[in-house]
Amino acid sequence: MNFMSLRRSILDDKDYLYTSIAYWTAPTIAKQKPSSLIAFSHDSRDLYSLWESHKQEITEKLHLEYFEIRKCPRRVLVIFFDRTLLIKTLSVYKNKKYLMAIGYPRKLILDEYLVLLKRHFEISCPHEVGIFLGIPLEDVLGFIKFKGKECLLNSYWKVYHNLEEARTIFAAYDKARVEVISSLSFSEYSSCVNENLISTA
Repeated sequence: MNFMSLRRSILDDKDYLYTSIAYWTAPTIAKQKPSSLIAFSHDSRDLYSLWESHKQEITEKLHLEYFEIRKCPRRVLVIFFDRTLLIKTLSVYKNKKYLMAIGYPRKLILDEYLVLLKRHFEISCPHEVGIFLGIPLEDVLGFIKFKGKECLLNSYWKVYHNLEEARTIFAAYDKARVEVISSLSFSEYSSCVNENLISTA
């Protein structure tokens, strides 16, 4: 069963939100990616309102922390993260050196870094968010240099450097998502999944 089939089969709104977040954050849940970014809006099933109602319960169930990076009446942008892995990623010498060069403090206190990232989002989508999301610095810099064009591969991010390593990482992310969907399809959400879909999964 694929992600879209699973989501269409879920009738309960909270289950729908949970499944959506679990899928999009799967690489972070699997501790392969330091953080994941998701936007919730009032479109479709009004995920914005559902997020407001259930965010604490769902993030605790997924064992993820979250920070609302940008919020307006129509849309909220949320970064979901594994604190240990995110701190480790930001502490990598070249990453920290770049962040310090654009105004982040020398002492890495994660909550302060997230607040500063949020301030930068008030102006535009800051390039350094890629570092928070686990994108290699070389690809962040490549994106800036080529203005998002001329990449070697466009998948979870636009790749400008070390194509084979990126493919390996993307395959791991894909696997994490498949495993999440498999676990949701046949366990706690089996009651709300159409039997025909289960039989062909």
